[in-house]
Amino acid sequence: MSNKSFRTPLGRVRSVGAGRHGTEGMLAIRLTAAAMMPLAIAFVIIILTLLHKDYNGARAEMGQPLVAVLVLLFVCTGLYHMSLGVRVILVDYVHGQAREWSLIVNTCVAVALAALAVYAVMRVGFT
Repeated sequence: MSNKSFRTPLGRVRSVGAGRHGTEGMLAIRLTAAAMMPLAIAFVIIILTLLHKDYNGARAEMGQPLVAVLVLLFVCTGLYHMSLGVRVILVDYVHGQAREWSLIVNTCVAVALAALAVYAVMRVGFT
């Protein structure tokens, strides 16, 4: 049997495999990183305004819809970005059946943390 590759010369140069995928994940990582920049600035401003308030003032501030939405967007976008980054690492370095289980655990942890964040912000906002 020969060692001839079935890839086209252009495919060998671009290192594109048979699956022809992988750019979606990197695009999602870059989009979430771009979205995190203005959200992080807003989050820092919110935290700085909360530093000068007492407990009831901070709860009243977090009860405002714009503040609550910005905090939730920041946390959920950050968790999604984290999940995508961990997914890249797991796909690269974990092999076999452990890869599938680790990807499932990665998704479950990100969803659970997002649910906890939504619950916490809603509890502070509605009570």
